[in-house]
Amino acid sequence: MKEVALNKELERAKEDRRLEIDKGREEAKKIKEFAQIDAEKIRQETIVKSRQESSRIIDDANIEKERLKAGATSQIEQSAISLAREIMVEIFSKQLIEAMHLKLVDELIEELRKIDKKEFKVKIERIQVVTSHPLLDKQKSTIQDILYDKTAYQAEFEEKIDEAIISGLVIDLGSLVLDGSLSNKLRKIIPYLKK
Repeated sequence: MKEVALNKELERAKEDRRLEIDKGREEAKKIKEFAQIDAEKIRQETIVKSRQESSRIIDDANIEKERLKAGATSQIEQSAISLAREIMVEIFSKQLIEAMHLKLVDELIEELRKIDKKEFKVKIERIQVVTSHPLLDKQKSTIQDILYDKTAYQAEFEEKIDEAIISGLVIDLGSLVLDGSLSNKLRKIIPYLKK
């Protein structure tokens, strides 16, 4: 009887152990499933973050490329203008450049006359003029008279000589800049040279 009781106890212990093993296996299976779900979620998040980061890097690279391209284009344009200036100085005589200067000044004065008074919305206190050759007194007074007529303000006239513009002049009124320089005209033809 003791042997039968011990065998029953042993069978019950075996059954309890088997149930615990099955329970442990089931828990391990669930833990493994959760771990796989978490790993997949982490993998997906990593993929999304990697794509976002790669997009950001590509965008930054494109911005930098455009900045470098704009800088190189500007530098090339400046070099082209400088080369054109040098060529003009070598080709044209001083008298021809001075005659061209007078013509460009007259053209800009005419342009200034055509500008509507509405363009002059602010008080003009100073007229800054950059010119390749000194302006004639008549040219200065004409510019001042036109601006007084347009604005009703008597502005201080400031003239600066800059041979780099080759010929013509630039009038800076603060809110309005009129560029009648040969240098500016050369700059305007650069897009045609690109074609």
